[in-house]
Amino acid sequence: MRPPAPLLPLFLLPLLLSAAPAPALAPAPAPALAFTPALAGDVRVAILSDFNGPYGSTAYPPALGRSVARIVNDWRPDAVLSAGDLIAGQKASLTDTQVRAMWAAFDRDVRAPLNRAGIPFAFTLGNHDASLLRDRREARTYWQAHPPALAFVNRADFPFRSSFTLGGGTVFVAILDAAGPVVDAGQRAWLAAQLASAPARAASIRLVMGHLPLAGVSEGKNRVGEVIRDAGPLRQVMQDGRVLAYISGHHAAYYPGRLGTPGQLASAGQPGGLNVLASGGIGGRDYVGHPGTARSTLTLLTLHPATGRATFQTVDADTGQPIQTDSLPARIVGLGGTMNRVSDFR
Repeated sequence: MRPPAPLLPLFLLPLLLSAAPAPALAPAPAPALAFTPALAGDVRVAILSDFNGPYGSTAYPPALGRSVARIVNDWRPDAVLSAGDLIAGQKASLTDTQVRAMWAAFDRDVRAPLNRAGIPFAFTLGNHDASLLRDRREARTYWQAHPPALAFVNRADFPFRSSFTLGGGTVFVAILDAAGPVVDAGQRAWLAAQLASAPARAASIRLVMGHLPLAGVSEGKNRVGEVIRDAGPLRQVMQDGRVLAYISGHHAAYYPGRLGTPGQLASAGQPGGLNVLASGGIGGRDYVGHPGTARSTLTLLTLHPATGRATFQTVDADTGQPIQTDSLPARIVGLGGTMNRVSDFR
């Protein structure tokens, strides 16, 4: 039997306690985004785009899982709108099996959690989803087997083009096939017909979504082939159809702005311009002319049919910290036009 340990003199106890390391504190959680209360009739959509990993990847960045959890558990919007690049295709050496595995990963990590929560996922396909013929075939197969629960107006060319309503018909959304830089006369005619349809005319708010933007937003993508080519006629169709905003992806840099007609600057309230929302992404890029500004983003877009306006609240998808609109560049001069930052769409 071991002898008992000697008792410590009481006068040494305070000295030992003061020398002991303090217990580590858990890091403080990121503050929650303070939401503006929704008014009766408002329609809320989460904007989540460009979250694909490296070519062929069946794993997504951790920030995507946190974003989906925030949407499902905290925001609970009426729908998610995604401006594309849902998987990591667009590489000819990938096999059919690999592309199908990527869609299975998307289903597991994005569509299924949202579907269980009763939140439809509305999307346009990006260059990584639908540039190659094989990728388009597999995208069509996947989405025709998993159509979102939306009030479709036109789905003849789904999943590449479609239109639908939200909020009981108060919001109309048209989806373009803009995975590449060419949006031709046939697509413009289709969009004009959608915007002239009875559901679009009855809606208080009209939105159009396509993958490529009308003008350059991020430094790494501000070049020919990365924005819609000769976008002036497409802008005119949207302005004639009283579209509140064009939502795009691809450049992975969140920016709410107003884009003028070619050669014209535009600001909020100035006629002749078009509101644009560059949706950002999981894994961001620097703004044109502003190095060191890249970050991942997730946005809650609140549509106010009663006033025809839209407001947005955005968080850094990595830290959960709110992103204040006035912290963004006041102006971005990109290929295709100049955008002025706006605090809301009207």
